[in-house]
Amino acid sequence: MVRTKTFRNGGSLAVRIPAGWVDDGELTLSRNPVSGEIVISQRSARLKQLLLELSERDPISDPVFDEALARPIESDDQSVFERQAGKDAAN
Repeated sequence: MVRTKTFRNGGSLAVRIPAGWVDDGELTLSRNPVSGEIVISQRSARLKQLLLELSERDPISDPVFDEALARPIESDDQSVFERQAGKDAAN
């Protein structure tokens, strides 16, 4: 944990974050309304890299999953939206 002071930047209050702690990009601020604690977070760059690698790979084939997708959906298993879409298509 590092303590730092805030400073004014134009009309905003700013905080310095040590170099190397965050990547360029979007940060998320959250404030606990009870304690007033402010938390600054950034989605992990490793997670971004993992998602990018997974998106570039060939789809994974799983026979059990493929079979489940091919099975017809019973009306009792359909969501309200799927049932409504079926009714709209029949009209």
